[in-house]
Amino acid sequence: MTALDDEYPGDEDMQAGKNYAVGYKRPPLHSRFKPGQSGNPSGRRKGSKNIRSIFEKILAEEISLREGSTTKKITKAEAIVRSMVIGAMKGDPRSQQNLFRLAEQVGQFEEEAPKIDRIEHVIVRWQSGDPPISEGGEDVPVISHINRE
Repeated sequence: MTALDDEYPGDEDMQAGKNYAVGYKRPPLHSRFKPGQSGNPSGRRKGSKNIRSIFEKILAEEISLREGSTTKKITKAEAIVRSMVIGAMKGDPRSQQNLFRLAEQVGQFEEEAPKIDRIEHVIVRWQSGDPPISEGGEDVPVISHINRE
């Protein structure tokens, strides 16, 4: 046994309650977790749903929609958006506001990034002679060729 072993007893002494020093990283024996006991026994149970998953599940459910003589199945989320569009088209200001807010949140008004159709190679090298010097006194490379085909 070392000096540390004498100062901090082993598991046998802790189970018996002898010479056990309570302190940093050494909780009292009566307040320790028992074997097989969770740290949060009243916490969320396995398999229980949170609000987001319940919301997503409900909006993904399908309902029947009748347009004229035809009937088709659409999700509840699609039905809500359709009703917002119809309300906005009828001139309802609240529906218009909600529809534009939703469109903005999903990025409907953002412009598409330009499509990249080729990659250009830029060659950077020192010109013959002394390299140019910047205002700060550092050497600066010169771009001598850009492929613009």
